[in-house]
Amino acid sequence: MKIIAPAGNLEKLKFAVLYGADEVYLGGELFNLRTQSKNFSLNDLEKAIDFAHQHQRKIVFLLNSFLHEKSIPEAEKFILSIKKLNFDALMVSDPGMLALLKKNQVKKNIHLSTQMNILNHLALHFWEEQGIDRIVLARETTLDEIKQIRPQVNLELEIFCHGALCIAYSGRCLLSRYLTGRNANEGDCSQSCRWNYSLIETKRPNNYLDIIEDNNSTEILSSKDLCLLERLEAYLEAGINSFKIEGRMKSLYYTANVTRVYKQAIHLAGSKDFKKFLPFWQKELDLVSHRPYTTDLFNEFDNLKFTKIPYIKKVLFMGYKISSGSQSEILFKAFNPVYPGDQLEAIFPIIDNVIKDKSYKVKKIYDEAGNEIEIARPAQTCLIKFDQPVDDQAIFRKMI
Repeated sequence: MKIIAPAGNLEKLKFAVLYGADEVYLGGELFNLRTQSKNFSLNDLEKAIDFAHQHQRKIVFLLNSFLHEKSIPEAEKFILSIKKLNFDALMVSDPGMLALLKKNQVKKNIHLSTQMNILNHLALHFWEEQGIDRIVLARETTLDEIKQIRPQVNLELEIFCHGALCIAYSGRCLLSRYLTGRNANEGDCSQSCRWNYSLIETKRPNNYLDIIEDNNSTEILSSKDLCLLERLEAYLEAGINSFKIEGRMKSLYYTANVTRVYKQAIHLAGSKDFKKFLPFWQKELDLVSHRPYTTDLFNEFDNLKFTKIPYIKKVLFMGYKISSGSQSEILFKAFNPVYPGDQLEAIFPIIDNVIKDKSYKVKKIYDEAGNEIEIARPAQTCLIKFDQPVDDQAIFRKMI
């Protein structure tokens, strides 16, 4: 059973791998559905593949945007530019993109995106005949449907297990393009469903009415976040092969922490230790930025009883350790301001079910020249002396 983690850049990819991802999915500079993510240059793609393969992990490269007629020549040129890279698989949504891969003799495993909303075994058979090796089922596919589909197909089945949900059917939304001209199906979603809306009566233009009893906004379009942790064993029993985490544009800390939770959960599924560790996993998933969680796309609004869906953020991602070896003075990359006296908590990869998370106090901070400074600023690399030795691969957070 595989955990598939997101990577919006090379830095996130490395921590996804170190924190337990079996595969990492990522995009290049064109033709994927996250154009606002930094994504990967050709040079970074080569580094990503090398790093993943050194750690016996796999890379899935995304070509999952939908092609307009005018984009076909550019798409073909882009395919030729990445053709020789040693990806383990490519992911597509558009049959046209699949046709271009075949035309240019790209001999890789091909995965089909959830954007194609596959809901039945007949559709699976059709895509298998087209050369598809793995299918990410539509997010609308129920657990009962998966149990019926699995015995009838040989393809690998993948589902999303965690992260943001799109209010549109299988993510194919026109709202962003309608309101802003930014096309979600070409990777440029403005997340218009997350905006704040009010209701006005046409003859009373200045009289804004709340649809729900909320003084700030209405959120009839804004979905909860998916979290299948508690139902993971049931999906495994149903025959799912791969579990995908959403979030290429989310933080390195989010990627690492969610990945390690689901990796350990998969490892312990079906054992008595699953329930033992469940409270720890739930606590950790609550300590990444998220909206209220739902276990089922169809019940996210409690049978149409609309509730407020706030963005929950309980910790700040402070930075991570760069240097190797266990010592109290470490090379540190900051993502939020760090001050002497700060009490930070570090998380680590979970190996052999050992939780190494620990609290550390910042004693002193130095710049790279060795001068003592009063603050580590975001994006700054510095030396930090803690009150105790810090093991490798530490990611630091601070409670808000």
